[in-house]
Amino acid sequence: MSITAKDLRGNEPDELRRTLRKIEEDLFKNRMKKVTNQLENTMVIRQARRDIARINTVLGDKRRAGVGVAGGSTPAPAPTATPGKEK
Repeated sequence: MSITAKDLRGNEPDELRRTLRKIEEDLFKNRMKKVTNQLENTMVIRQARRDIARINTVLGDKRRAGVGVAGGSTPAPAPTATPGKEK
Protein backbone atom coordinates (compact mmCIF):
# COMPACT_ATOMS: atom_id res chain seq x y z
CA MET A 1 0.00 0.00 0.00
CA SER A 2 1.80 3.06 -1.26
CA ILE A 3 0.66 6.63 -0.97
CA THR A 4 1.13 8.79 -4.05
CA ALA A 5 2.03 12.47 -3.85
CA LYS A 6 -0.87 13.20 -6.19
CA ASP A 7 -3.30 11.77 -3.63
CA LEU A 8 -1.66 13.71 -0.80
CA ARG A 9 -1.82 17.12 -2.46
CA GLY A 10 -5.61 17.26 -2.03
CA ASN A 11 -5.40 16.82 1.75
CA GLU A 12 -5.32 19.55 4.37
CA PRO A 13 -2.02 20.09 6.26
CA ASP A 14 -3.58 18.90 9.54
CA GLU A 15 -4.71 15.67 7.92
CA LEU A 16 -1.24 15.20 6.44
CA ARG A 17 0.32 15.63 9.88
CA ARG A 18 -2.06 13.02 11.35
CA THR A 19 -1.18 10.61 8.55
CA LEU A 20 2.52 11.30 9.07
CA ARG A 21 2.23 10.58 12.80
CA LYS A 22 0.43 7.28 12.15
CA ILE A 23 3.01 6.13 9.61
CA GLU A 24 5.85 7.05 12.00
CA GLU A 25 4.20 4.97 14.74
CA ASP A 26 3.80 2.04 12.34
CA LEU A 27 7.44 2.40 11.29
CA PHE A 28 8.53 2.24 14.93
CA LYS A 29 6.43 -0.88 15.53
CA ASN A 30 7.79 -2.56 12.40
CA ARG A 31 11.37 -1.76 13.40
CA MET A 32 10.75 -3.38 16.77
CA LYS A 33 9.32 -6.45 15.05
CA LYS A 34 12.38 -6.61 12.80
CA VAL A 35 14.74 -6.57 15.77
CA THR A 36 12.81 -9.41 17.43
CA ASN A 37 12.64 -11.39 14.14
CA GLN A 38 8.83 -11.15 14.00
CA LEU A 39 8.64 -9.08 10.82
CA GLU A 40 8.12 -11.24 7.75
CA ASN A 41 8.21 -8.54 5.05
CA THR A 42 11.03 -6.05 5.61
CA MET A 43 9.92 -4.03 2.58
CA VAL A 44 7.25 -2.35 4.74
CA ILE A 45 10.01 -0.43 6.53
CA ARG A 46 11.37 0.99 3.28
CA GLN A 47 7.86 1.80 2.05
CA ALA A 48 7.01 3.61 5.30
CA ARG A 49 10.17 5.72 5.03
CA ARG A 50 9.26 6.64 1.46
CA ASP A 51 5.69 7.53 2.46
CA ILE A 52 7.06 9.76 5.24
CA ALA A 53 9.30 11.50 2.70
CA ARG A 54 6.36 12.02 0.33
CA ILE A 55 4.22 13.55 3.07
CA ASN A 56 7.06 15.83 4.18
CA THR A 57 7.57 16.93 0.58
CA VAL A 58 3.89 17.80 0.14
CA LEU A 59 3.86 19.63 3.49
CA GLY A 60 6.93 21.61 2.40
CA ASP A 61 5.29 22.50 -0.89
CA LYS A 62 2.19 23.69 0.93
CA ARG A 63 4.31 25.65 3.40
CA ARG A 64 6.14 27.41 0.57
CA ALA A 65 2.83 28.12 -1.17
CA GLY A 66 1.42 29.51 2.10
CA VAL A 67 -1.54 27.15 2.34
CA GLY A 68 -2.36 27.26 6.03
CA VAL A 69 0.76 25.56 7.36
CA ALA A 70 1.85 27.21 10.59
CA GLY A 71 5.37 28.51 10.96
CA GLY A 72 6.39 28.54 7.35
CA SER A 73 5.16 31.79 5.85
CA THR A 74 7.24 34.38 7.75
CA PRO A 75 10.40 35.49 5.97
CA ALA A 76 13.74 35.63 7.75
CA PRO A 77 14.85 39.10 8.93
CA ALA A 78 17.31 40.94 6.73
CA PRO A 79 20.92 41.10 7.99
CA THR A 80 21.95 44.41 9.52
CA ALA A 81 25.28 46.20 9.30
CA THR A 82 27.63 45.78 12.25
CA PRO A 83 28.75 49.14 13.72
CA GLY A 84 32.50 49.74 13.73
CA LYS A 85 33.19 47.31 10.86
CA GLU A 86 33.46 49.89 8.08
CA LYS A 87 36.15 49.66 5.39
